[in-house]
Amino acid sequence: MAHVVVVGGGITGLAAAFELTQQAEPPAVTVLEASDRVGGKILTTSFEGRSIDAGADSVLARVPWAVDLFRELGLGDELIAPATGRAFVWWRGALHAIPPGLVLGVPTGLPALARSGLLSWRGKGRAAVEPLLPHTDGDDDLGLTVRQRFGSEVYDRLVGPLVGSINAADPARISLAATAPQLAEAVARHRSLLLGLRSPSRASAGPVFLTYPEGLGCVVERLEARLRESGTDVRLASPAGIIERTAAGGYAVAGIDADAVVLTTPAAAAGASLASVAPEAAAGIARIRYASVVMVTLAFPATAAGRLDGSGYLVPVAEQRHVTACSWGSSKWPHWAPDDDHVVLRASLGRAGDEHVIEFDDGALVEATLADLRRHLGVRGDPTAVRVTRWPRSFPQYEPGHLDRVAAIEAALPAGVVVAGAAYRGIGIASCVRQGRAAACAAMPDATGSAKLVG
Repeated sequence: MAHVVVVGGGITGLAAAFELTQQAEPPAVTVLEASDRVGGKILTTSFEGRSIDAGADSVLARVPWAVDLFRELGLGDELIAPATGRAFVWWRGALHAIPPGLVLGVPTGLPALARSGLLSWRGKGRAAVEPLLPHTDGDDDLGLTVRQRFGSEVYDRLVGPLVGSINAADPARISLAATAPQLAEAVARHRSLLLGLRSPSRASAGPVFLTYPEGLGCVVERLEARLRESGTDVRLASPAGIIERTAAGGYAVAGIDADAVVLTTPAAAAGASLASVAPEAAAGIARIRYASVVMVTLAFPATAAGRLDGSGYLVPVAEQRHVTACSWGSSKWPHWAPDDDHVVLRASLGRAGDEHVIEFDDGALVEATLADLRRHLGVRGDPTAVRVTRWPRSFPQYEPGHLDRVAAIEAALPAGVVVAGAAYRGIGIASCVRQGRAAACAAMPDATGSAKLVG
């Protein structure tokens, strides 16, 4: 029987292992996770007596990959959508509602943009001429592309904050193709980005996001249990170390002989593991930069929390002090607030290009968060509970040229080694599930094709 070793027990690795168990002739599968738990950046803990996510709190619903996996685990009927999709941007001392009809902050219509107080009349006028402009090529630079098409205000106040928040990115260094492929496709296919994004084929009914009411950590637990039931050897506190070639032509991973390896760890660990069998690929992977972020979760009496009539708000770079975004958790997810007495907020701090808060101790982090929340929301008094969750080097940065660098890494990988995960072709849970499952198929010893990085 063939043996496949999956390195990394985050959602990419678990999805890869699950896919391997679903094959008509499944191989033996071993999952090696260096920490004492699986799930990676998916983590749910108790907060004020409720199960509240300390990392990602939902999955993208308009692509099938994560939702299909949840259904295969028997959880599909229990998924729920946010109670509201209304969100805001903090700009010049006020919260402004994000206009409807945007794709990653890019307008698909002008009337809603014209009514918004977020842009100046000059900025609205500049955006309005976009359909009249000749085709432009932003050269895989999201900021350059959007500024060429719509002007600086649309990017600085809408696209940059939204995409930057999702990726903890420096808005000045974002790859168009890797971070926003739907925008890149529209740029390539249409003269006008606005009209290209308005295409009827892009219309999609239903919620944008879904979650599991008991927290996404419960999904990870169900997935781990299914893997163990299938005979998968899931080993915790088991770093892979350096991958070596064996005399038989396979690989040795942490003392295990493997016919193939699916490597799903963060870039630094992946580069270290590949140093012997693929030094050129290892060097390329190690050059992928990461940003560190902190999530501060707070509970307040409902009477002290101020304005909470949406899912949350974003803070553009020009307005940032400490908080980059804040989710109004108990408005977004009503099951987080089973009574009307308290509300839950989740504030994000830190991004690429500005990680000053990472050096703060927990007390200073809470004070910095409260200072911004009081300014933005009018929060009064002190929180009744606080949780600080640090995510060091947790967000890979898709800078311009990212996919070209990924292609070079792909070309340097040896047969039998597949690399997938957030560092390469999508940081969201759905993208990681897609990459993991596709990587598993590519890793099967009888798999055909040359792709070793799965996008």
